[in-house]
Amino acid sequence: MLRNKDLNLLPIFDALVREGQLSRAAETLCMSQPAVSNALKRLRHAFGDDLFVRTRQGLAPTERALEIHALVGPALDSVNQSFEREPFSPSQSQRTFNISLNTALEYFILADFIVPIRNVAPNLKFRFHPDHLPDIPARLRDGRLNYAIEYFKLPEDQFDSVILMKEKLVVVCSSNHPTLKRSLSLEQYQSMPHLSLYPRSNFQISDNSSELTPVEQIMGTELPARNVAMYVTSILSIPPVIAATDMIATVGENSVKPWVDRGAIKVLEAPFATRNYDFSLYWHKSRSKDASHQWLMENFLSQGPA
Repeated sequence: MLRNKDLNLLPIFDALVREGQLSRAAETLCMSQPAVSNALKRLRHAFGDDLFVRTRQGLAPTERALEIHALVGPALDSVNQSFEREPFSPSQSQRTFNISLNTALEYFILADFIVPIRNVAPNLKFRFHPDHLPDIPARLRDGRLNYAIEYFKLPEDQFDSVILMKEKLVVVCSSNHPTLKRSLSLEQYQSMPHLSLYPRSNFQISDNSSELTPVEQIMGTELPARNVAMYVTSILSIPPVIAATDMIATVGENSVKPWVDRGAIKVLEAPFATRNYDFSLYWHKSRSKDASHQWLMENFLSQGPA
């Protein structure tokens, strides 16, 4: 029965899952670290599970903790919203927003986004996470992420979204490439060495076990076979490597535009039909009426990319 349970432990559990570190959870809760540590011991006893294991990055939730948080996280959000009678005050709020996105967007849009927000909400905190985190949809559902900027669709029955930027795939090589001029044949595309982003989880497959590169996820079966000579973890690594080698790459046009504009790399006519795609901001439907969400969305739309 609930009356026999210490419900005061649940916000502490929620903070530990969201923050991933005991010290950050204590800061968020305005508690001492020993007090949070003691609460964690009580939580482990109450649930009969370790709940968290220590890693180099901090505390990683166990499978049991994630199952619990998937139920508890949204419920606590709803309870908090029911007590928030006063309008959201950007100038006073100390809320933390967790957002996942890829490194190119982080590099190109972050300053334009964060500067105007800090002018009116200097105490808001933002934590940006890589878009290759495992199971981003689950993190949006249980509150570990508030938003995710993605280039493929998440289920409309669970998530709301707005398009932030339109993008298209292009094939690029060095402007001084020894053999390629303005175009390449399908045989060249398939045989020449490619530079590619590292594969990431494919959220569109239910078991979340398949890992594909972003280009493979966007193009699907329409992407010709590639001879990938090098995988990198950041899209920002691709333009300088392409400019200095004989490799080619299939990437989003905006991510290489500065290098194309200054003549270091060039766009080739692809031997297949490339695809256009959108970068969209996603959030769980349970947060759509939250006042801070509505305020942040207005700033995302007014300050984000066209």
